[in-house]
Amino acid sequence: MKVKLHCGRVPRFVMALAMVAGVAVSAQAQTVLVDFGTNLSFRGASTPNPDPNGHFWNNYFPGVFFTDFKDINNNATTIDFGPDGTGVGTDSYNGPAGDTSTPPTSSHIAATDIDTVALGNLGVKEAAFDYAASPGPDAPGNTAANLTRFQIQQLDPAKAYALTLFGSHKYSADATTVYSVFNNNTYTSLIGSANLNVHDLVDASMHNRNTVATINGLVPDASGILYLQFVGATGAQGFLNSMQITAVPEPSSLLLVISSVVGLAFGFRRR
Repeated sequence: MKVKLHCGRVPRFVMALAMVAGVAVSAQAQTVLVDFGTNLSFRGASTPNPDPNGHFWNNYFPGVFFTDFKDINNNATTIDFGPDGTGVGTDSYNGPAGDTSTPPTSSHIAATDIDTVALGNLGVKEAAFDYAASPGPDAPGNTAANLTRFQIQQLDPAKAYALTLFGSHKYSADATTVYSVFNNNTYTSLIGSANLNVHDLVDASMHNRNTVATINGLVPDASGILYLQFVGATGAQGFLNSMQITAVPEPSSLLLVISSVVGLAFGFRRR
């Protein structure tokens, strides 16, 4: 028996299929959130799990190599993360935080000044409150001392990844932090970079409260590793408060979903 559909219903049906396909693709886009600083780090605060948006975080303590990060939905992943041969410190002083007494209290967290909507998934006060900083003295030109490097391990070499980075700090020697990503352990094969003003270029007392840097299309090396580096634009200290890692579905998967929806649409039109 042939099924006859009115022409007016076909677009709605196809739209419904497209919506379902979109949900399926989104489900494949694994997302991981990282907060630099914890309740145990210097003047730090851990992001609660779940956060006010219902998302789950990985709270990073400096100097430790973490394994099997959880994703935004509290599912275990294979992703490992840690420092790569450089020092890294965490603090909250002169960041988006208000009072940075030790230990921070709930009122200090509440005074954190960010635009929670503009920052998207990273717009959580506890995550923005503290930051990772370069280990060296805050002096321009001292690039070697101020480089901070991390490895993001156990990624899928067949996928591309996007990093979304939030850095914020007042009165920095460098107003701009440069984030660079490499796919070799000598940090010579640059595959993506972004600059972010951690405070206003004119008024250093105005920390960044609403802007992130995103680096797309990052393909790990054959071992599944991305190498992340940050430093101030002229070699002074750089800053990183929080980070989002997103795995982008393979192009073949996206094409398969789209072709299936288009095929169904033409199939119904012929009947």
